[in-house]
Amino acid sequence: MSNIHWAPVITRAREIVLSYDIHVTLRQLHYRLVSEELIPNAEGPYKRLSSLTAEARRRGEFPALHDRGRHILRPLSFTDATDALAWLIDQYRVDRSANQPVSLWLGVEKNALAGLLEDWFEDLGIPILPLGGYSSESLDREVIKAITEDDRKAVLIYAGDFDASGMDIGRSFIDTTNCWAETIRIGLSEAQIAEQALPVLQGKEKDSRAVKFIAAHPEIHAQHDFGSRGGKRIPVQVELDALDPLLLHQLFLDAINQFWDVSAYEEAIQVEDRGRDTLHDLR
Repeated sequence: MSNIHWAPVITRAREIVLSYDIHVTLRQLHYRLVSEELIPNAEGPYKRLSSLTAEARRRGEFPALHDRGRHILRPLSFTDATDALAWLIDQYRVDRSANQPVSLWLGVEKNALAGLLEDWFEDLGIPILPLGGYSSESLDREVIKAITEDDRKAVLIYAGDFDASGMDIGRSFIDTTNCWAETIRIGLSEAQIAEQALPVLQGKEKDSRAVKFIAAHPEIHAQHDFGSRGGKRIPVQVELDALDPLLLHQLFLDAINQFWDVSAYEEAIQVEDRGRDTLHDLR
C-alpha cells in the first residue's frame, strides 16, 4: 500500500464515479480501480480509498457515493397543516406494479446493493428484498404472506456473490419461502466472471458448503487453485460488487422487461396523477 501514488488514483476514482449516471458504492469503485490495476485487491488499499474519498467529499472535491447504512433518524414533523399537506402531495403514489401481469420481486444478497436497487428501480414500484446473508424467519413470513395474498404468480429476480455461501443463500431463501412461480438468478456466474475478467479471491475453506461448491464448479477452481489449508481445499470467491454497476443495472432491467407491461405502468401513473390533482384541490 505504501507504494501506491494516491493522488492520481483519487483523480481517476473521481472520473469513474462521474462517468456513471447511476449511484455506485465504495466497494464498486474499489473494484473498478482494481480492474484497472491502480490498486491491489486488499483490505488496506480499500480502507485507504475509503478514507481519502471521504476526506475529499468533505472538502467538496469528490462526488457522493451511495451509503445506505448511515443517516439521521428523526421523527417526521411539520410546521403546520399546510406543510403536512404539501408533504403528502409530494409523497403520494399508488402501487405502480399492482396491475402488472406478474408480481415481480428483486432480491440481492447484500444490503448495500439493495440500496442501489432502490435508487435504480424505485419509480417502478417493484418490492426489493435485501437478504443481508441468509434470510430470517420474520422476512420469510412477511414475503410468504404478501405473495399468498396476491392472485398473480410471483417472480423473483436475484443476484448474489459467487462463493460457497453466496450461491447457497438464494437457494435457501427460495426453498424456505416456497412461493415462487419462477426465479431468475442474473449473477454472478462463471461466464460473467470470465467475460468481465472479475478478480477471483480466496474464499473460506471453513465454510461448510465449500466442498459442495468446489465440486459444482470444477473449472474455475482448476483455473484458480489456492491450494488447501488444514486438509481442506480453499474455494474461490468473487463478489457481486466487482461487476460493473451499469452491467448489473442492465441485467436486472433485462430480466424485468421480460415481464413488464408498459401500458399497465402508464395507467398507474395516470391514476396517481389524478389522485395528486385531488390532493392539490384540498389546499
